[in-house]
Amino acid sequence: MMTARDVFAETNPAFFCVVFAQFCRSYQQAQPVKRPPAAALIYLVVPIAISEELAHTFEGCNIDTGLAVWLHRSPRAVAELAKKVNLTLEITTAAIRFGCVTGTLRLTGDGDLESSLTKIPASVTGGVAGAALKRARMLGAWAAAMGSPRAVLEALGVSV
Repeated sequence: MMTARDVFAETNPAFFCVVFAQFCRSYQQAQPVKRPPAAALIYLVVPIAISEELAHTFEGCNIDTGLAVWLHRSPRAVAELAKKVNLTLEITTAAIRFGCVTGTLRLTGDGDLESSLTKIPASVTGGVAGAALKRARMLGAWAAAMGSPRAVLEALGVSV
C-alpha cells in the first residue's frame, strides 16, 4: 500500500487560518488582560504546531505544561526553528491575509492578531487536523503565559 501526502491540504490557507484562530483564541483566553497575540508570534505556529515533525514532542503535554517545560523535554524542537519559520513565511502570510479577508482574523492597530472564529468547522476537527488544532491551543496558552512576545521569541531562539 502506498501512502500519499496531500500537500495541497497541508498548505491550504483556509486550514492554516483556522489553526491560527485557535492559537489566537487560546493566547487571548490565557492572557490576564485578554490581549490577542502579536502577529509575529503567528509565524511560529506552522513549524511548531502544524508540522508533524514536532507532533510527538507534544505527547503527554496539556495547557498547563508550559513552553519552558516543553522546551526542557524537547530541546531539539528549536533546532533550525528560524530556518523553518523563514521557509513557512509565505504560506503563513497567505493564511493571515485569507483570515483577514474572510473576517476570521483581524489585525489590530497595535500589530496584534485577533480571532473572530467562534465555531470550528467539523471538517477540520478530526484526525491530523484535530491534533494540529490541539497543539495550536497549547502553544497559544503557553506563549501567553510567557508574559510577552519577546520572551517567547527569545525562549525559542528566534528574532524578528
